[in-house]
Amino acid sequence: MATIESAGLPVEREQLIQQLEKAIRAVQGPEKSFEISVHEKTHAIMVKIFDKQSGDLIREIPPEKLLDVAANMMELSGLIVDEKA
Repeated sequence: MATIESAGLPVEREQLIQQLEKAIRAVQGPEKSFEISVHEKTHAIMVKIFDKQSGDLIREIPPEKLLDVAANMMELSGLIVDEKA
């Protein structure tokens, strides 16, 4: 079953994610499961596809590593401010 971590998201985005979850449940078969999440720093929606039997990650769209690189670039350019200081 698809899941979402939606703390603090705008209502429009939450509605979009709910519609994505509904579409994924409609196409999800007995061999694969889908998970929807939001990348913490870029707030991009990610979809991960897992093999139900083994639990192995088959594919993630977009790749989380790519979003991590984008977040690092955003931090370097000042688009993301680190609030730890």
